Amino acid sequence: MRLYSAFMGLSLLVSFTTLSSEQGESSELTAYIIGGKPAPLTQPPFFARVILHRTGEAQFNNLCGASIINDRYIMTAAHCLGDDVFTDGWTIDDLRILVKNPTMNDVYLEEFKDVRSFIVHPDYDETNLWINDIALIELSHPITDNVQSITLPQDFGDYSNEAVYQIFGLGQTSTSNTNEPSRLLWAEVEPLTDTQCSSMISDFNTQESLCATGVTNQAYTGICSGDSGGPLTYQDSSSQYQQIGIISYGSSICESPRVPSVFTEVLNYTTWIEAHTSSGEKTQYDAQLAATETYYSNGDNGFQPEETNGSPPESITSSTSGGAIHVFWLLMGGMLTYLRRSACSLRSRVKA
Repeated sequence: MRLYSAFMGLSLLVSFTTLSSEQGESSELTAYIIGGKPAPLTQPPFFARVILHRTGEAQFNNLCGASIINDRYIMTAAHCLGDDVFTDGWTIDDLRILVKNPTMNDVYLEEFKDVRSFIVHPDYDETNLWINDIALIELSHPITDNVQSITLPQDFGDYSNEAVYQIFGLGQTSTSNTNEPSRLLWAEVEPLTDTQCSSMISDFNTQESLCATGVTNQAYTGICSGDSGGPLTYQDSSSQYQQIGIISYGSSICESPRVPSVFTEVLNYTTWIEAHTSSGEKTQYDAQLAATETYYSNGDNGFQPEETNGSPPESITSSTSGGAIHVFWLLMGGMLTYLRRSACSLRSRVKA
């Protein structure tokens, strides 16, 4: 069954998707990369999505970005799995994961992977700028797709002197533009020092967080509503991606160059991550194979789209419906606002 999207916001990223037997219309998402470019269909192979979907229903909610730790574990932001997410009848049993497929509307229900459990960092604090904003999701069945386990940093010196980092997401592309991107976007950002971050963000936690901003060809780059949980990376000397941050929060005015994007610093949690994910195995990525295969995911049952439809589904156009509701943090004497969540509604359909 092919999916179409309809979303309503919950955390910095949220979107709904509707399934049906015909092509349908899709509407906005709650998180795009600002100033970003479409990622190649085979890249990045470590990106994943957290989804809500009730069994038997023709609708799903694209909740947050995430990254692949190994064949059984996914990493995302803790606020993506907060109590406020599981409202309106949504339960933990409705959590799903989508890997490999970077598109927004060219998605089949059969690509979703079931979730066994999740763990939020025990010291996560949503009352204080989301300190320790990190969570791990255990899958019910191992990933069998040609995807890549993200490399975790081992030393601050590995990336502290890097001039450019990368961000990935499916969120809004501007504060005013709520149309969803057709596929995963990426952009470059420039890291700031702790002193710079603290001067722009009241109560910025220098021990647990990183911040970054960026200007590319005069266009501001950064995160926006809907990008939560996605990875902040850098490329090491062998051109391999290492994940150094998790998208946590940003300005309610996404294009504001004066206010940086904020990320949970992964290096502080590598011991915790490894302790809780040791039962999984690193996925083996084959770049040559990726160049010849489709971007659809195997899901939990070795799904092949031709088994469902006979041919690859057509792409879907989208139209906007609904609006956004923001929860703000007032910073720096009320002069700056940070948004954590937004709510939107989208609709699109699935091809059976």
